[in-house]
Amino acid sequence: MEIIHQALEVLLTAEEARLVHWDGRILRIHKLSSRKANQILHAPDAYPGLLGVFDHRAHYRDLAEPLGEILGIQL
Repeated sequence: MEIIHQALEVLLTAEEARLVHWDGRILRIHKLSSRKANQILHAPDAYPGLLGVFDHRAHYRDLAEPLGEILGIQL
């Protein structure tokens, strides 16, 4: 899935770990210091699309497995 590869490119060039979540349309990537990341981390149940926190070592499967569970398909 192209969107996962694009997210991995962002993570590869990021200097620090990032929070990744599915908003129902696209994968969103937030710096951990951002207001949105803080909202998600403090109320993860309110954001069912939370995939996790990843850094430059993330692999395709790291993002594809939780996203596939959310979407109900295997990626």
